[in-house]
Amino acid sequence: MGIFDNMRKPKGKLGEIQLKSMNKEHTPISLWVLKHLDIKESDVILDVGCGGGININRMAEKAKKVYGVDYSEKSVKISREVNEDLIDKGIVEVKQGNVQNLDYEDNTFDIVTAFETVYFWPDIEKCFGEVKRVLKPGGIFLIGMESNGSDNIPMKISEKLIDMKAYNDEELTRFLENNDYSEITVYLKDTKNKKEKIKTKDGIEIIDDDWDKTSFTDKLVEWMCITAKK
Repeated sequence: MGIFDNMRKPKGKLGEIQLKSMNKEHTPISLWVLKHLDIKESDVILDVGCGGGININRMAEKAKKVYGVDYSEKSVKISREVNEDLIDKGIVEVKQGNVQNLDYEDNTFDIVTAFETVYFWPDIEKCFGEVKRVLKPGGIFLIGMESNGSDNIPMKISEKLIDMKAYNDEELTRFLENNDYSEITVYLKDTKNKKEKIKTKDGIEIIDDDWDKTSFTDKLVEWMCITAKK
């Protein structure tokens, strides 16, 4: 398995290296996405496609409990290592699974998150329905992506090399609407102009954005965060 295949489903030593690298490299966008999420002490959270497990660790600082699921055995292993102390305390659980058929009861979670992973979801619209099934009524589905579509060179190259799809905010909003999510909000980061665009059904608002935890990617792509309510 080559480096590009490993980005979809990490395996072996190469997969382990990539997962640990992604924990570090994705930190700026992950922290930016998380600032749009109001985590309460009573919240039970599921992180789908948990990768290297660092976002589980971050959310567990505030939440009652955080579950992680990934269809890569290597991702599960690394996520468990990163969260070993929290697993021992019963605050975190991580297991192997598939977003198409989540092994959880209906109405289980207050929040479901998906960081840098919906690119790889098969039949994404049905997957959004499966996420909705495990959310409690009024629960929040949060999506974080490093790019708003493939109208840029990095994502066009990625789509050629990796079995993935770089969706834009309009596509993702439509998939959410088709699953009857409500209060859909899109946040787009314009690093160049230090602005953040907020899109809802009522229109577009542009606010100042002084977020300074950046990486080289945000000079080339438009970071995106979407929240939707069940």
